[in-house]
Amino acid sequence: MSTVRDRHRAIIELLKQEGGRLSVNALSQRLGVSSVTIRHDLRALAEERIVDRVYGVAVLRNASLPTLELSFETRVQEAVRQKEAIARYAASMVRRGYGIALDGSTTAFALVPYLKQIGELTIVTNSLFVAQQFRDAPRLMVYMASGRLRGESGTVVGSLNGVPALNLNLGFFGAWGVSPSQGITDVNPDEVAMRRAMMALCLETIIIVDGRKWGEIAPYTWATFGEIGRIITDDSAPPDIVEEVRRLGVTVEVVPVSNGAQAAPLR
Repeated sequence: MSTVRDRHRAIIELLKQEGGRLSVNALSQRLGVSSVTIRHDLRALAEERIVDRVYGVAVLRNASLPTLELSFETRVQEAVRQKEAIARYAASMVRRGYGIALDGSTTAFALVPYLKQIGELTIVTNSLFVAQQFRDAPRLMVYMASGRLRGESGTVVGSLNGVPALNLNLGFFGAWGVSPSQGITDVNPDEVAMRRAMMALCLETIIIVDGRKWGEIAPYTWATFGEIGRIITDDSAPPDIVEEVRRLGVTVEVVPVSNGAQAAPLR
């Protein structure tokens, strides 16, 4: 398994297949990783209240569990180099005085240090993690959504009632999956509604996703290809799916991670 996220999803699938219970040793053998790694994974899944750990056995709490959503703290450690490259390139599109939207994705979070260097921006976000990073940036005006806190993602879902009727230049949004057939998808309906509300303020919507997200489909489509301006991804994205999406009329910028994000994107 190449990533923490991949392993967690594989553990969930194995538990579903085996009636909701498997030992640490069985999971270790089936996934080809050490028992230490499995115990670390199970600890994270237990914190997410997805599994229980009982005397060396993992027990799935809900055998009909929907698509797994990992915590922000877990996701921010994944595909770090890819997200950094995407964020640097995406931030190069922002000009002083712009208004932008940032969702609660960890890729959007990666834009924060570059945006702070630009200064004099208006930012709308529903992410507590994003907003907190701008506390020491007085030249940035930050507006937040109001509503209910989602602890696992560190986001607020509800409404933009407290946000002025702004015309934002750009909106940067992550996604669970990008599919030629289903568009831009995610796993939580409240997050989907929040993204659509922020997207409505944006003159251009930009999807920022690393290569793992291509071909993935989550339960909720929150944007069609006709509603977005472009997609920024990295060079681990599967070329066949990228080309299929391009044939649908979408501009896709592929940032070469190995050569640095300042290099021209691959067309």
